Amino acid sequence: MSLRLQISPLASQDFDEIYTYISQNNPDAALRFFDAARKTFAKIATTPSLGRIYPTQNQSLIGLRQWGVKGFKKYIIFYLTREDVLIIIRIIHGSRDFSTLL
Repeated sequence: MSLRLQISPLASQDFDEIYTYISQNNPDAALRFFDAARKTFAKIATTPSLGRIYPTQNQSLIGLRQWGVKGFKKYIIFYLTREDVLIIIRIIHGSRDFSTLL
């Protein structure tokens, strides 16, 4: 059984910005990122326990998990599961400071 997918506004913005950034130098790689991210979302939706728990003090993010985009491991998907929903919270490059962005 697969969870229903919900992408937060910030994650949607992240996705668009990453796609645009990659496409400036390599449009084919941007399309590969797009496909890889969608496939990774689907994989997480069927197996939400894949990701490692991300420690946070923010009560609204308790249970937050992280998992890399397949083939683009430097891009990390942060997500929550609530009942039958997978919520993509952010997609962040691994070199950035997660704690300030979450």
